[in-house]
Amino acid sequence: MNKKIRVFSFPWHVAHQHSLLKLPFEWSYLIQHTRVWSDKARPLPDHVKWVPYYESGKYDFALLHIDQQCVDERIAYGKTNLFKEVKAQVLGDIPIIVINHGTPTYPELFIAMAEEAGYRPSEKAGEEWGKKKMWELLKDVDAVVVNSHQARKEWGFGKTIIHGLDPDEWWDLPKEPRIIMVVSPAGMGEKYYGRGFFRATREVLKEKYGINIYWVGEDGKFAPSWDAYRDYLGRSLVYFNPTIGSPMPRSRTEAMLSGCCIVTTRFHDANTFIEDGVNGFIVPVNPNAAADRLAWCVNNYKQARKIGENGRETAIKIFSKDRFQQDWLNLVDDVMKKWEKK
Repeated sequence: MNKKIRVFSFPWHVAHQHSLLKLPFEWSYLIQHTRVWSDKARPLPDHVKWVPYYESGKYDFALLHIDQQCVDERIAYGKTNLFKEVKAQVLGDIPIIVINHGTPTYPELFIAMAEEAGYRPSEKAGEEWGKKKMWELLKDVDAVVVNSHQARKEWGFGKTIIHGLDPDEWWDLPKEPRIIMVVSPAGMGEKYYGRGFFRATREVLKEKYGINIYWVGEDGKFAPSWDAYRDYLGRSLVYFNPTIGSPMPRSRTEAMLSGCCIVTTRFHDANTFIEDGVNGFIVPVNPNAAADRLAWCVNNYKQARKIGENGRETAIKIFSKDRFQQDWLNLVDDVMKKWEKK
């Protein structure tokens, strides 16, 4: 691609988009009140332009966003309408690439929706219902990107682009013997984020070892400073990732780049780059086993520190910003060439 590609988009997943905005494109974000940019989470680059509406002829492709909440307009807090309305504006005018940030792991919603339609499904059948509804939203776009290989397999469609981060943005600092965890305190259901597993593990850890897990977002926040979060993460010895349905949790990668010793579930490709006991630990969805491993990390500082250093080296290789950008450049080039042939 020899020219500066012009992109029409809107805020959605601020941390993810902070990396996307480093692509050598001209970025325009739609002004609306459903999804806004939070400078408390990541600073917005100066080169992003805010526009009040879509204008035909000004953009080369649209980059839209979606997740599994969007299959149900009742609980999507306007996200469904934002996606559908912007898609309708650009459809047929320019190519559309969509990032599907979620997975079919949402039994709380999908089973309820199927039951309302007259079915009494299992969790698996509920997932199939959710996938059908998602495909109805996405079937006429030009490309769909997902964030893990497992997510692509579960949805049955999409191209996997694993996120890539700049390691210089994450600070590997002298570590304090504490455990930190970062998942949203609400939304997407208990199974998706593994919140039930986390709470049970934290309870066992407190009762058996007298050790706590600091839950960022619930126990405390780091607004308005991104630096404060990076400093706290960079000084934390252990990071616990309890998620089950989240595709390639970004906070876990940030913790790896910060030199934390990772204790994680195996889902969404984690077992392809975490070698248990070498550059992190993989634990079953078992509160007792997870608590024992977390306590071992806190009580074995030097070994945990070394494992965290190994994890940082792995993250720099696996989650390369250069590979991430090239994956996107290749996809955009492919989509635009196919569009020109239509």
